[in-house]
Amino acid sequence: MFLIFGIKRIRRRLATVLAMCGRCSTPAAQVVVRVGTWFSLFFIPVIPLGTKYISTCTLCGESVKIDKDQALQTVAAAQQMAVASPEPHVSPPDSSGSPPETPLPPMRS
Repeated sequence: MFLIFGIKRIRRRLATVLAMCGRCSTPAAQVVVRVGTWFSLFFIPVIPLGTKYISTCTLCGESVKIDKDQALQTVAAAQQMAVASPEPHVSPPDSSGSPPETPLPPMRS
């Protein structure tokens, strides 16, 4: 009989917010990710070993480890912004159901 075990890391994106990057000093999207480390048995995560939170700038790629409280505050702020912002208006399609025709540019010979 054999036993297959190991350690598995599971990344879960929690939020994407617009914030000032500490490295490139520009306002850019920051992705907040939770990384959980698990002991796995037969490729199934069984026992959690630890959790860390990481914020990554999408412009320069700088990753910064943040604590749980900062991550939860960022997620809460992103959810409030999503609720407060109005949804974009989408115009209804034409009654014909076909896309509008656009003229093609003349072909060169």
